[in-house]
Amino acid sequence: MKLVGVGPGDPELITVKGRMAIEECQVIVGWGSVVERFSALTQGKEIIVLTYKKEHEGLSLASKREDEGKSVCLLDHGDPGVSDWQFVEKAKSFFKNVEVVPGVSVVNAALDRIGEDLGKNCFVTLHVRGDITPFMNDILTCLKMGRGVLVNPEPYDDGPQRVARFLMEKGIEGKIVVMEKLTYPDSSVHEFNVDELSASHRKFSDLTIIHIRST
Repeated sequence: MKLVGVGPGDPELITVKGRMAIEECQVIVGWGSVVERFSALTQGKEIIVLTYKKEHEGLSLASKREDEGKSVCLLDHGDPGVSDWQFVEKAKSFFKNVEVVPGVSVVNAALDRIGEDLGKNCFVTLHVRGDITPFMNDILTCLKMGRGVLVNPEPYDDGPQRVARFLMEKGIEGKIVVMEKLTYPDSSVHEFNVDELSASHRKFSDLTIIHIRST
């Protein structure tokens, strides 16, 4: 099985190796929005669409196809090594042989958009199942070190506000840049003070990354 990082949104940001993998695979697996993005490359192939409720069922079917000798590609948003570790570990457990094809992460796109360098920032993902408290505390640790923090907030329409409210509770002031759907045609960027965002009723996309800088 090839685990292919397909980039942060714009189909043109897939790597040459990633595109070749999709073209060569007989079975394509992935979340609906990710698979749909590359429909031009998947004509005539078996498509297995994953959903949260039937994730195990979909991966089991893909594993069966691997056992049958078919080539399988699992498409992963961004890069498999950035922010999606729980899903990646689970997916790998279903297959005998896994080759990771790296991709461009939204972290790269975010850093470019705000003119920051990763060496001066931390990255924390809240795209996890279970208790997020340790990861929220990682945000505080980075801010106390004087570093900026890129955060993948929880994938809810008030995900950025949840982070801002946590910072308010901890007495942290500063600026938060909210970047939605980076590299998509309808991407948007908004800057807030922590208190302003915590009180906002704006609904954000689940494809959002934020940058925090304390003052």
